[in-house]
Amino acid sequence: MNYQELFPRLASMDAIIARARWISSQGEPRRVAVAAAHDDAAIESVVTAQREGIAQAILFGDAAKINPLIEQHGGNPADFKVISTSADEESADAAAELVGKGGADVVMKGILPTSKLLKSVLKVKFGLRRKGLLSHTAILSPTSYPKLLGVTDGGMVIKPTFDQKVEMIRNSVMVSRALGVEIPNVAVLSTVDYVVQAFPDTFEASALSKMAQRGQIPHCVIDGPMGFDSAIWPRAVEYQLIESEVAGEADIVVAGSIEEANVLAKSLILFGGAAFAGVIVGAKAPVSLVSRADNAYNKLASIALAVVVSHYIKHG
Repeated sequence: MNYQELFPRLASMDAIIARARWISSQGEPRRVAVAAAHDDAAIESVVTAQREGIAQAILFGDAAKINPLIEQHGGNPADFKVISTSADEESADAAAELVGKGGADVVMKGILPTSKLLKSVLKVKFGLRRKGLLSHTAILSPTSYPKLLGVTDGGMVIKPTFDQKVEMIRNSVMVSRALGVEIPNVAVLSTVDYVVQAFPDTFEASALSKMAQRGQIPHCVIDGPMGFDSAIWPRAVEYQLIESEVAGEADIVVAGSIEEANVLAKSLILFGGAAFAGVIVGAKAPVSLVSRADNAYNKLASIALAVVVSHYIKHG
């Protein structure tokens, strides 16, 4: 049996959290190594995750700041492993090294720049680097959509080249397969639903579709160019007379820039009632980011998503 047969498709953020809880209940809890953990948002999320049985945290950073934050969020410092470090780079290196040695399953960002954390993750000596691109996938659960929707890339790749889009799709397909979707439907977004010379991105979308058709991008069906409405709204598909198994049924949408993906994801959260979880993939272990702007549920969901993805990387 393949992974998707063993672990059925997850259809909600609650289901992701429940799957992560189950994974950590099977013998050994998943462990999250937090770099520069003296951060309110990070501590809130790991205290909740540990209380909920989703993951245990190993905290690198300023212990004099970390322990009061744990207490502030209702945790007991004695229940956490806190390792004092004197600088962000030392903290990031220590977290990446621990995960590389198998002492933790997820790298998590605290109060340090994402670029600094990823520099440590990509150091060859820690063994986490893989050939390919690191990219961000947001998983959202809009109230009007019957399944989870992946959006890439609203957090890492500013203006993806064609080759970067290939890698972004591969990364997001892996996340989707970790959530039980055996063959994800991928819509490559544009302003129009057809190939037209005035919009060069429509040619890229068409080429990506053909690559998937020929097996060059495996484990997915890709179609594009496609407007966002055509990707997720069956009525738009009927109106546009689009014949596609992806149209109206997208599991993943690929935006043309970080701005487009970021605005799309935040619009779904603020106006579409969507819960949100995000993860950076492309290394041998996932990287989890939480933000002060996230509510407590979304922070917990992001850790849960990273736990589920780490399980898939090891067993999928």
